[in-house]
Amino acid sequence: MTFNRLGQSTLLFVTVLCAIGTIFVLSSADIHKRNYDYKTKDYDQVLLNEVTTSAFAVMEAALQRRLWEPPPDNSCLKSEDFNVEGELNGGMKWKVSAKYNFTTKNYELISEGQYRDLKAFYIKRIKILDVSDYLLFSSSPNTMTLRRLYNEKFPTALIARDRRIYTKGPLQFGGNIPRHNDHLNWAGSAAGWPGEWGTIIQGDRIQFGGGMQYIQYSMNKPNPTPGTNIEAMLAPYDNAIDEPPTHHSQFGAATTVVTRDYNKAQTLKQQVIDATPGPLTKASVASEVYPIALFGGTPPLLSWTASDTGAYFNNPDRYSIFNYGWGGTNYFGVRLDATCISRVDAGTTKKICSNSEHFPRGFAQWRKDAGLEGTLFTADAEEIPAPTLNWDNMEALEEDARACGAVISAPTNPYTDCDVWDLSFQQKYAAASGSNVCGQVSAVDMNSLTLTNFNPAQLTNPALKERLLRRVLYTKVPTEIRQSTSQGLMLGALSTNAARKNFSLWVVSEDTLALKGYQQDNTSPLDTDPARMREVVFNADATNAGREPLPMVILSPERVHLLSPQYVPASINYLQNYWPVVNGKIRPVVHNYTDYVRQENDGFRYGYRTFRLENISLVTNANIDTSNPFVLRGLWSGPDSTANQFPSNMCMVSMAGSTLTPVPGNDLLATAQIPAYHSAPNSPIPPLSSRYYNGNTSQFPRSYYPSVFWVQRAAGMGNREESDLIYSGIRMYTAFDSFTPTGKRNLNVPLHTVTDTRGNYSSQFSLEHKNLQWTSSSYYKPTAAGTACLPSTMQFKEASYNSGLPDTTAMQPTINNGRYIFVHADPPVDYRNLGSIIGIDQPILETRQ
Repeated sequence: MTFNRLGQSTLLFVTVLCAIGTIFVLSSADIHKRNYDYKTKDYDQVLLNEVTTSAFAVMEAALQRRLWEPPPDNSCLKSEDFNVEGELNGGMKWKVSAKYNFTTKNYELISEGQYRDLKAFYIKRIKILDVSDYLLFSSSPNTMTLRRLYNEKFPTALIARDRRIYTKGPLQFGGNIPRHNDHLNWAGSAAGWPGEWGTIIQGDRIQFGGGMQYIQYSMNKPNPTPGTNIEAMLAPYDNAIDEPPTHHSQFGAATTVVTRDYNKAQTLKQQVIDATPGPLTKASVASEVYPIALFGGTPPLLSWTASDTGAYFNNPDRYSIFNYGWGGTNYFGVRLDATCISRVDAGTTKKICSNSEHFPRGFAQWRKDAGLEGTLFTADAEEIPAPTLNWDNMEALEEDARACGAVISAPTNPYTDCDVWDLSFQQKYAAASGSNVCGQVSAVDMNSLTLTNFNPAQLTNPALKERLLRRVLYTKVPTEIRQSTSQGLMLGALSTNAARKNFSLWVVSEDTLALKGYQQDNTSPLDTDPARMREVVFNADATNAGREPLPMVILSPERVHLLSPQYVPASINYLQNYWPVVNGKIRPVVHNYTDYVRQENDGFRYGYRTFRLENISLVTNANIDTSNPFVLRGLWSGPDSTANQFPSNMCMVSMAGSTLTPVPGNDLLATAQIPAYHSAPNSPIPPLSSRYYNGNTSQFPRSYYPSVFWVQRAAGMGNREESDLIYSGIRMYTAFDSFTPTGKRNLNVPLHTVTDTRGNYSSQFSLEHKNLQWTSSSYYKPTAAGTACLPSTMQFKEASYNSGLPDTTAMQPTINNGRYIFVHADPPVDYRNLGSIIGIDQPILETRQ
C-alpha cells in the first residue's frame, strides 16, 4: 500500500526519495574522500544501512499527514498492517512496513533494505497520543485567563479527572466576588465560604509552561471615603487618575484551589453552585489554596523587598479586599485584593507577588505542602511537542470523509445569513454601500446525516472494537449543524447507547462552524421560575433520560459558534432596513438589546441561559483566545459594569427629531418615558407588545436593557452579567501552517473577527442620526437635550482621565452579546480513542542484518 498523495505530500514523498538518493551519492563520495579501507561490499552495506534508516521518513511523513491515524481498509475499519516500498537507480530496494498496536497505541515500523546479496533490517517505534489524552492542550505562548466576576454561586473550573492539562504559555486567574471590609486596617476580613473558592483546577498532570499567578490590577487613588482609612493605607502605592500605575495589587476577590483529587474538585464545584457549607470545609482545602504571595510576612506584603525563602501566604481570611470609589467626579468603582503589592519599574512588574517563576522556592514549597509534587509543573518540565496542522492534514481528512464519511463542498440545504457580527463583513458591507454581500450557510440536521460506507453493526461487534475508524464530516463552506431532537444526535442511525459510545465523529470545517442546540423547556423567566436559567444543549440528552452523547471532535482554524434553537438569521432585507449604509458608514436603527425583529423570541424571552456541550473535543488554532474558545452568537449577556453602556443604550433608543422625556424622580441614565414612535415603521424601539417591556408600557426597562435580565437578577442572580457555558470535552490549541497552496486560504489567519458588546473597532459605524441628553452626575460631563451621538460627545468629568480624550466606545452600538462563564469539565472516563493527533519518536532502534 502506498501513501503517495497529490499536493504537498507528493512533493514531500519525492523530496524524501531524493534525499535518500542524495545520501547514497554523498555518503559514497564521503567514504571515498576519507579513503576508508573498506572493500566494495562494505561500502555497499554502509550505503544500504543509510538508505534503509532514511526510508522511515517516507512512512512517517505519510502517517503524519493522516495525523497518525491508521488508514481505512475497504470496510472503513482501521488497517492493522500497511507498507510502502521503492527502488533507487542501481537496484537498491527498500520497504517500510507499519503495524499498529491498538492496546499500547504504538506503531512498530520495520524498514528493510536489499542490494544484491546484502540486507538491512531496522525497527522503530512511535508512541501515539490520542485527542482524548488531554483535557486541555495549548501550544500558544499567550496567557490563558480563568476569571470570575460577581456571581459567587458559579465556579470556573478545569477538572480533568485522570487526564492532563498543558499550556505552553502562562495561566492567570482571579475574581470579583463581593466581600465586606471596613477599610480600617490590614487585618483582612472573613472570606465567604464556599463562594470565593470557586476557581478550581484538577488533573493527573498539570503544566503551565509560562508559570501561574493571580491577575494584576492597578491601584487607583481612592476618592475620599468618610469613616475609613483607605486613603492613608493605599497612599504609598496608589496612582492619581492622570498618572500611570506605580504599583499593582491583585484582581478582586476569589481564591484558586489546585488539587489532584478529582472527587474533591467535583464536590467543591457543587458546593459553590449550591452555596452549602459542607461536606468540605475551609480547613480541608487550605493547603491547596494557591498563595496570594509566594513569600511570607504581614500584609501589606511587598514583593520588591521580599526574599524567596520558601515561605508563602495563602490564608484567604487574612486577605485585604477593598471595594472603593475612584476617579474623582467620574465616580468609578473597583474591588481589589491589596494583601500583596508589586512595584512597577519602567512600565513592567518585575516581581509579581504570586508569580511561580518569580518566587520559585515559595512555589516549590507550596506545591509540596499541597501534595502536588509530580502533578503540577511550570517551566521546570519539558515542553510538550505539538502538531502543526496544514493543508496536507486537511486534504487527508477530506479523503477520509469521501471514503467513509461525508463532504460538504457547496452550500447544502442553505439559508442566507448576513454576518453582522463579523468585523470583515461590516467593513465589506459599508464599502459596498449596503448592497448584498451576504453569504449562504449550509444546514445539516444531525438526525438525517448519512455517511458513506457506514455499517452501524460494526460499532457493537466486540471483535472490531479496536479497529473502529473515526468518521469525518468535512465542510468547505460556512455550516450549521443542528440538534433537532431532545435526546441528542443521529438517533436513527445510532439508536443504542452501546453503538453511540463506540462511535467517533470528526467534524472538520474550513470556515465558520455553528452548533445549533436544542431547548427542552421553552417557558420564559418572565412568566415562571425566574431564578432558573433555561438550558440549551448540543450533543446531549435534554431530558436527562440517559441517552449517551456521541464522542465528537471538531477541528477548525476558526472559533466555533453556538446558536440557540430560536436563532433568527439576518437577511439582506433586514440588514438594509435596520442597518442601512449612508455615506460609507453603517447607521444602525436598532442594536442587539432593542432588536425586536430577531430577539423577541430569543434573547428577550430567555435572557441569561446555560449552554451545555457534552463529549466534544475542540481542535483549533493556537492564536484563538483560550479563555473564550466559543462564540455565543445572539443575545446571551446583559447589563455590565462599564460606564459606556449607558450612553450607548440611550443613543440606540433615540430617533431623529425626538428627544427622551424623563420619568419623574429618575435620571435619564436609568429610564425614560416610552415615546410615541414605538409604533413607527422601522422603529428603533420594540412595539409595546414586546417582551422587551414585560408589560410596562409607560417607561423603558432600567438602563434600556430587555426586562428579562432585571427579572432574573431580582430573582436571586444578583449582579450576574453573563450566561453559563458548561463544556464537557477536550480542548487542543495548536499551530496551523501559514503555507497557502493556490486557491486555498491561510489556515493561520482567521477569516472572521467577532465584534462583541461595544468592541466594534469603531470606524464602520456612525450614530450621528441618534441623540441623547446626559444629566447624570456620574462619569461624563452633561450634554443638552438632542445632542448628536458623535464620537466626541461623551467627555469624562475628570478631564485628566483617558488623557482628556472622549469615550468613543460610548457611541457604539452593540452587535453581539455572548459573554459567558466557562466551566470545562472532564468527559466520562470511557471517552477515549477518538483519533490520533500526535506522534512521538521512541528512543528505541533495533538493527539486524
